Amino acid sequence: MTFHPLLGWPLAILVALIGIGAVVLNWWRLRPVRPRPRAAPVPHGRRDAGPTPPGGEADRPLPARRPLSRSARLVVARRTALVVTLVLMLAGPSTYQYDQRVTSTVEVYLVVDRTGSMAAEDWAGGAGTRLDGVRADLEAIRKALPEARFSILALDSTAAREMPLSTDINAVDSWIKTLRQEVTSRSTGSSLARMLPLLNATLTEAEQVAPQDARLVYILSDGETTDDGAGAKDAASQGVAWKDLAPLVDGGAVLGYGTAQGGRMREYDGGTTPADQMPYIKEEGQTADAVSIPDAQELQTVATDLGLPYYQRDGEGDDPTSAFTSVDVEQILSDGHHGKRSSRYLTWPLALLAFALMTWEAAALVRSDIEVRRLVRAGGR
Repeated sequence: MTFHPLLGWPLAILVALIGIGAVVLNWWRLRPVRPRPRAAPVPHGRRDAGPTPPGGEADRPLPARRPLSRSARLVVARRTALVVTLVLMLAGPSTYQYDQRVTSTVEVYLVVDRTGSMAAEDWAGGAGTRLDGVRADLEAIRKALPEARFSILALDSTAAREMPLSTDINAVDSWIKTLRQEVTSRSTGSSLARMLPLLNATLTEAEQVAPQDARLVYILSDGETTDDGAGAKDAASQGVAWKDLAPLVDGGAVLGYGTAQGGRMREYDGGTTPADQMPYIKEEGQTADAVSIPDAQELQTVATDLGLPYYQRDGEGDDPTSAFTSVDVEQILSDGHHGKRSSRYLTWPLALLAFALMTWEAAALVRSDIEVRRLVRAGGR
């Protein structure tokens, strides 16, 4: 039990003082006064006599007030109870309550590269694109950790948080199914380092909000850099490096996509044109088709700096997804309660009591008024 004044402590204290004063005044006025004894008559011719002898009328004490009658005590008690009840209501008696929801203490951050090079056709022997492999691995991660909270960070010409931490599995599945490469005409080159500032800020904020949670980071990319080092320079200017993120990461993996031979990439216009009808992306300033070669060395370096395992994925003879999705649930997964504490006021019982006391007071006033009218009528006859 605690108190949260409805209108602030100053007003509650002021009302309490006014109420106490009103009760004391009411008690004083209800006390009957003993009548002063009549003075002895002054003999004829003694009006100009000297001072009244000791023990005379001048030395008599002022009239004293008699104790309250039973009915007057009842009135004072009722009005005192009413004042106390109203003051308690203004003081706001309340208890704490929590809007709770059960969540997992495992947070999964999916960092997904969707630059144009991820559309390279060197997945599963040329039967699909790297993004096909990404979608399959994302689904495996999601299914392996059904109780976790997921956040999705997408990398293309910019780094953006596509979905904040959420247990909305349907939203995660929907995002995975609709994953596409960036629109080719908007591409400004690719760089995994472009994700560094956003990922650092996201993990730092998460650690401050829930330090007891376990954070798993999965980076899905081909590691290719085609922005002339702009992303790396921006991260360096902000003083952020992959090694700085290691203390914030409890697990996960770096997944690299593509083959050493690389593959060609088709354009994407963001419309409904079938992918196999889109032209291939050309080498800048040339007519030859561009070929994307994954940078496995860059991805391995990132994995080492983060303290995560690295897996190269090409759709042929890959490690099973269980290699990077198996999590020791007993060790890092538990039910946690996350909620906002709020106050629940308990004024309704006092409101009922105040209503009963006011009804009683009103009935007593009506009876008093009727009695006064009866005495007035009787005295006028």
